Amino acid sequence: MSDIRQPVIPRLMLDTKANIPFPAAQLTIVQPSVKDISLLGEESNFLVSVNALTKNYRAIKDNFDLSQLSNFEIFMTMMMEKDVNVQKIKQDVEQMLSLLFPNHQIMMTPQSIILMNEEKKSFLIDANNFDAFADIIYDMFCLRNFHGDDFDDYNPGGDRARALVEKFRKKRELLAELRRERGENSSLMSVLERYISILAVGERKDKNQLAEYSVFQLVDEFKRFQLKETFDFTFQAKMAGAQKIKDAKDWMGDIQFGDDKED
Repeated sequence: MSDIRQPVIPRLMLDTKANIPFPAAQLTIVQPSVKDISLLGEESNFLVSVNALTKNYRAIKDNFDLSQLSNFEIFMTMMMEKDVNVQKIKQDVEQMLSLLFPNHQIMMTPQSIILMNEEKKSFLIDANNFDAFADIIYDMFCLRNFHGDDFDDYNPGGDRARALVEKFRKKRELLAELRRERGENSSLMSVLERYISILAVGERKDKNQLAEYSVFQLVDEFKRFQLKETFDFTFQAKMAGAQKIKDAKDWMGDIQFGDDKED
């Protein structure tokens, strides 16, 4: 998994909120709605869980050589720590996994994440397919649009076991980092709430309708709405005789994620 991810999910699947095949684990991933995510409750942190699942731990620069470990080994060693704050992250991750695989029981072991369906058949996410899973999650939750100073600094990395947590404590203090990530200004859920509120007024839509969107659908529609608003404003200004005004992007063009950041 490289630092700069390329899209791995066909755009139409994301646009239509289709279930996403995960052939490396013989599973299908459900795209939860914003409403589904909100039902996890305020104690569950969406941002922490998706960052924990998608972080390229091996790219962390420090005195420890992480290149010999897989992202899954580093992630799972972290999840197995008994530290109370790490266990809260683990709980967040498990709740997120329950949304992605709603018909499966979730169990974490040092070697794998076990998902058991209603027929008691087990499927594994492990070192062989974890990076592919992370790439899907990165696309599905449109993280390319949000990563920046507030979203791209979740680094619970290190050597192994207790050294992982201790290294992160020394770097920034785990609890302080969790509080920062759970803060309103850096909360992905607060951004999505604002998107729903703006679109409800700007497009005259029911908030409950917008809450049924997937994260990708909501972000995509919001960016399209922004483009059209800017285009209309620019056109009207030019018609009114405004000079030296920059041309707006074609609001019907392709939506590009990651070319700007949410303020």
